[in-house]
Amino acid sequence: MRSLALGLALSLFASAAADAGPWPAGKGKGYFKISFQHLGSTKLVSPDGTNFTIPLFTREEVAIYGAFGLAKDWTAVINLPVLRSSNLDDFPDELSRETGFGDIQAGVQRQLGSSGPWVFAARATVQFPTGDVERASGLLPTGSGVYEGDVVVEAGRSLGGGKGWMFIGGGPQFRGGGLRDGLVFGAQIGWKVTDTVALMGSTRGIEPFSHEAPKTARGSFSGVGDRVAYVILGPSILWNVTKTSGLQLDAEFVAYARNLASGPVFRVGYFLTR
Repeated sequence: MRSLALGLALSLFASAAADAGPWPAGKGKGYFKISFQHLGSTKLVSPDGTNFTIPLFTREEVAIYGAFGLAKDWTAVINLPVLRSSNLDDFPDELSRETGFGDIQAGVQRQLGSSGPWVFAARATVQFPTGDVERASGLLPTGSGVYEGDVVVEAGRSLGGGKGWMFIGGGPQFRGGGLRDGLVFGAQIGWKVTDTVALMGSTRGIEPFSHEAPKTARGSFSGVGDRVAYVILGPSILWNVTKTSGLQLDAEFVAYARNLASGPVFRVGYFLTR
């Protein structure tokens, strides 16, 4: 059961990083969203790609995301995982539900310029170990227990005379505590089907620079997310309820995974702009 729970805990670290896209918020303007998401999984993927059937594992998360324009070309971003709750439907019930605050992500984005219809931006993000890595004796933590970060360069453009958009980006990920560094990447395409409704398709992922097993076993469960890799795809619907607020519905499905409890994620969020 201990090794199974360790693998389940890795799914905590598959949350989307703070991402503003390559467009600036504008000085004094902002975008803020509160969201709730649910993961359900009965499949555990080992570091070598082997799939194991497991009892139902669920995880819920409530998060607050914000992007605020500090200046014309500078945007601050933050992601606050105010609640992370996970549970394994095991029998006998060795692991009870664990709930707590997650790891805060904060960053800053700089506009790099434009070329024709394309705009470019670079973003640096730091993840702080504000979650509790000791939950269930380290088996179901709410955080990784180490500092992490990434530097991403993105390129985006409008489509169809402003009815649509797309962006793509990627860059290195840095992890403390001896965890493998890697590459983070993502892309999105969207289209306004009406004045108030837009459809989007997104992908994001992480790939470590090495999948080689560590030579020495770790002495603690901190950073059990080592060698996690995934590619996630999914559609979204955005509905502008008013001129400054709306709802966003997301579904995410795992196309590729390593060292992860793999299952669909469904998310609903309410956003405000100013």
